[in-house]
Amino acid sequence: MIVAIYVRVSTRKQDETNQLPRLREIAKNRGFEVYHEYSDEASAKDANRPGWRGLMEDASKHRFDAILVTKLDRVMRSLVQLNITMSNLQTYNVKLICADIGEIDYSTPMGKVQMQIIGAIAEWEREIIVQRTKEGIEAKKAKGIKLGRKKRDDIPLETIVTLRMAGNSWKSISQDLHIPKTTLLRRKAEIENIILSRSEKEVLQ
Repeated sequence: MIVAIYVRVSTRKQDETNQLPRLREIAKNRGFEVYHEYSDEASAKDANRPGWRGLMEDASKHRFDAILVTKLDRVMRSLVQLNITMSNLQTYNVKLICADIGEIDYSTPMGKVQMQIIGAIAEWEREIIVQRTKEGIEAKKAKGIKLGRKKRDDIPLETIVTLRMAGNSWKSISQDLHIPKTTLLRRKAEIENIILSRSEKEVLQ
């Protein structure tokens, strides 16, 4: 079977140290031929991300038989977009294989139910993270805590890390927290290291 590997994360470092090696190992152990590796550093709510757009274009030309991902939420966190994606893959006769749950057979009623449940949970998790973060911001505003331009050493790292791990872009975080994007990017390496450390701990658990 010819497969395409797809990874999507908040930071490029996670790709290199977590998803890609795992997917390459799975492909090797199962005797899959890897057509190409596609990747994105973007939010799953963005259905127009470059790597994913290229993958779907190649899928429509049937250049591979299946897409290999670590988890379903790497594809989409929006249930509506996930349904559209699976419908397109069915048209292209391309399967979706998730490392954690196996192949999702969208042509069967059970496969559709399975996808709906997992997709709904992924969407709910993202919305809860975003909502809690916004509530925290509003609570701070109500207490008179200024959330405007922060000094270099006075930005809410934990909040930023949480938002990045939820798939939010630097631009959206800048707008939500009222912190200049340039200030955030000055701390990008530090933030990515925190995310990387947490991701490694999750893998070991």
